[in-house]
Amino acid sequence: MICNSSRFNLKVAFFGALSIFAIVSAHADRVARILYYGAPKSAPKTSFVYTAQGEDYNRRDPQEVVLERHNFSKSFDLADGEIRLGFLPQRLPKRAVFPDAAPSLSIPASWSKVLILVFEDPNNPIMPIRVQALDASDTVFGPGELLFINYSEASIFGMVGDKKLILKPQTTVLLSEPAKEKGSYRVKLDSVKDTIETRQWLLRQSWRHEPEVRRVVFVFPLPEPRVAKLYTAPIRNF
Repeated sequence: MICNSSRFNLKVAFFGALSIFAIVSAHADRVARILYYGAPKSAPKTSFVYTAQGEDYNRRDPQEVVLERHNFSKSFDLADGEIRLGFLPQRLPKRAVFPDAAPSLSIPASWSKVLILVFEDPNNPIMPIRVQALDASDTVFGPGELLFINYSEASIFGMVGDKKLILKPQTTVLLSEPAKEKGSYRVKLDSVKDTIETRQWLLRQSWRHEPEVRRVVFVFPLPEPRVAKLYTAPIRNF
């Protein structure tokens, strides 16, 4: 079935000046993966990720993660409870205060699996990125499902296997398994902006259904006369 579209609530937050120590413990059953699709050549390739529970970041034990360009990274552990993640290009010097302008985001306690999306932000003086988080817990976005994220101003519609897709601008849609068994299925999608007269052919392809694999399908805008392009990122062993 098709879940209802909803406006993005991909959480991005910037936090005030933070200091000293908050001891946090990572839990192997709570993990995140990260993707920086479309990163410019000058963009950072890694980040030190600091964790805060309550008011303060734990400055002693950041995780260095690779900002993967084409697929989501390997999993890295998250601490339990409601947390904040802060991103820096280098380790903090001793006694340094975590900078309040650093890219950061909140993760609710109920999220057991998290996908982090990275985008360019040349105006950030600490690290030129912004970050968003998606809940990919098994009960929210599970194996065999497809999550469509539309960053364009076009509506995307058509068939994904035996499921009908209607994806409005700047919304998300979660599709359950598009085929009943493992194997290939057809995807036929068109786009439209404002009125039906602007309808354009978008995609005619065969995709593969794997019941154990999640897939995030991004829709990015393109300059006229084209409308949008799709990029699919499979997530295995998550």
